[in-house]
Amino acid sequence: MKRSISMAVVLLGLALEAGAQQFPTKPIRLLLPFPTGSGFVIGQVLSDGLRDTFKQGVISEPRPGAGGSLALEAVAKAPPDGHTLLITSPILTITPIVRPSLKLDPLRDFTPITLIGNIANLMVVHPSVPAKNIREFVKEARAQPGKLTYGSSGIGSTNHLVTELFDILAKVKLVHAPYKSATFAVLDLVRGDVDMVIGAKTSVAQFIPTNKLRVIAVLGTKREPDLPNIPTGIEQGMPDLVAVNYYGVLAPGGTPRPIIERLHREITRVSATPEARKAYASADLDVVLNTPAEFTDFIRKDSEKWARVVREAKVKLE
Repeated sequence: MKRSISMAVVLLGLALEAGAQQFPTKPIRLLLPFPTGSGFVIGQVLSDGLRDTFKQGVISEPRPGAGGSLALEAVAKAPPDGHTLLITSPILTITPIVRPSLKLDPLRDFTPITLIGNIANLMVVHPSVPAKNIREFVKEARAQPGKLTYGSSGIGSTNHLVTELFDILAKVKLVHAPYKSATFAVLDLVRGDVDMVIGAKTSVAQFIPTNKLRVIAVLGTKREPDLPNIPTGIEQGMPDLVAVNYYGVLAPGGTPRPIIERLHREITRVSATPEARKAYASADLDVVLNTPAEFTDFIRKDSEKWARVVREAKVKLE
């Protein structure tokens, strides 16, 4: 009996390996929950770089809408054969929490391949706000409860939850002004209609050199090379105030391990080329390229963090 089971396991392993060798048998689709931005750049880099290896073709396909849930659902429901992949951002972990009716689980319904990289979030204020750092901003918020406002790209968005995380850690309560997009929130910050925004570096960078906005913290684990004098939240005494805009690649849940391993090998190879590095740098992406196991652990921890924030801040989207 044991010998039969062992033989079955061996045969299954051989079948999976054979399937991986034959993969792909048709074009690979890279679904993007966003029409533009850094994730779109990653889609272009991978679709161009993988075409030489996967002769059947690689198509980068924007699928925006419904807060990213259209792309998430499409990939989650796709056959687990490696031909439909997801390039995602923090919507992977946040959307299932704020939209429980979707019944999506980032680790059950997807198989992580690799984290491509991160873009730092910056805490920026209008110049009329006197605070030059987090300590001064917290002091101001506590001295004038209910006065300081912040903009976000909507209830349940990444920058909304990051600011709620800040509120929890700093024990303050800022007034939320939700917008339809981060662009509108930042433009209103420049006009002085709100006091603060926590947003991706790419969304605020153009206003920093002209002093239309002031950066008071970097919310990554290290300082930004072009902002060497701006300390991180960690350096400013808030070790848990870490939130980056990450971008990674996933397959549907249940995709065979040999296919995941081959995709990981090819995606990391393409992403390490000088051409890819140049494109990623133009999008302010700090390249990571970790393993499927490391990316899985990252997603698990990120999900736990945002579930706690949603629960403690009583964020309700549905």
